[in-house]
Amino acid sequence: MDQLEEKVAIVTGGGSGINLEFVKLLFGAKCNVLIADIALHPRATEWLSSIQQIGPLSTTSSPQVEFIKTDVTDWAQLEWAFTVAHDKFGTVPDIVVPGAGVYEPSANSFWEDNDSDSRYKVLDINLVHPIKMSRLAIRHMIEAGKKGTIIHVSSIAGQRSSLVTPLYQASKHGINSFIRGMASLDSLAGIRVVGVAPGTVQTPLFTENPKASKFLDMKKDFLLPPEVVAKAMLALLTDAKYKSGTVLEVCDVVKWREVSLLNDPGPQGPASLTSRKADAVKDIMRHLTADGNPGSVPNVRIITD
Repeated sequence: MDQLEEKVAIVTGGGSGINLEFVKLLFGAKCNVLIADIALHPRATEWLSSIQQIGPLSTTSSPQVEFIKTDVTDWAQLEWAFTVAHDKFGTVPDIVVPGAGVYEPSANSFWEDNDSDSRYKVLDINLVHPIKMSRLAIRHMIEAGKKGTIIHVSSIAGQRSSLVTPLYQASKHGINSFIRGMASLDSLAGIRVVGVAPGTVQTPLFTENPKASKFLDMKKDFLLPPEVVAKAMLALLTDAKYKSGTVLEVCDVVKWREVSLLNDPGPQGPASLTSRKADAVKDIMRHLTADGNPGSVPNVRIITD
């Protein structure tokens, strides 16, 4: 991984899960990394402590990892992350990963739209933030005359539809479209835009949130280790066979595939299926009843995937 030595990366959502594992890979490849996240998971704090990176940057030439608390829905804070990266590492980032994300049942949802801020946070975090982060990255890279890579974290939800999690599905469909729309940026400015689309992953997003994990049977369903998805992200970053605009599906430990824009067969692999998502239909029926339409509910044919 010599091509990553002394490079600079910003990773939003790097405080846990898939993005934390990717930060570890970047650090192992001697890349300097700025984690921009709302908080650090205890596993992240433990890892940072193990590499003696908590506190001010050292004066050594070894790769460094820094953390700044960041609300990715605040555009000023996204811009500030680029400022901090430049101040800490002496240059604009070569790699930008707008990886922070939430799952719909663990945030405000389409069916439980009681957010006092009058916003759908799922869309602000999963769709608006990575789009804006990409715009900032492009601007900074071009100003510095630098080529770079932007890696998005999508999902197989971007190939499916669901009455249960419509906002989450919409956010991932949007990211897939955005990735493909940015494909020609490589030939125009030397900036590659790619994305990874995993199936169900064993991350705190699911394992530590009862609202999200209720869709899963932990004894039956296959959950990908986050390290596998991080390896796929590293492949997107370093392997020239993955062209700009690639959406790489990861539903298997070893078998990954590029998702086609047209006539794609759909998600494949053990991590592409969950066994209890249909149970959530009962919740939807309760919401419909509360909306004052109980008579229409029994006649609705509900398709979850």
